[in-house]
Amino acid sequence: MQSIGSKIRKIRELKDLTQSNVAATLDMSQTAYSKIERGESDVAYSTLKKIADVLGVDVVSLLTFESGMVIQKVSEHQQGGQANGFVFNQGLADKERELYERKIQHLEEEIAFLRSLVKGA
Repeated sequence: MQSIGSKIRKIRELKDLTQSNVAATLDMSQTAYSKIERGESDVAYSTLKKIADVLGVDVVSLLTFESGMVIQKVSEHQQGGQANGFVFNQGLADKERELYERKIQHLEEEIAFLRSLVKGA
């Protein structure tokens, strides 16, 4: 089970925000905010609510977030108005997928190289 700090960090990273950005918006130091993400300080509900607001999610979504979920901002036109929200999808974020694909490619190349060494021996 992920800690609340790691959930906050993951959502922040998916939103392409830095710790400094979030800390400044919360009117706290980057060091104090970093301690929250590392789980080194307790988080009051009021602070948790502010963090959720900065990240653009509600507190329940923040608390129930799982790292395998992807957050995508969506806009929907509803009866002449526009509603902005978030959709939680199962799967990998594009950045995570790209990282895994590069890692797999590297490992496949390494396996091919090692096989060529074994055949040559």
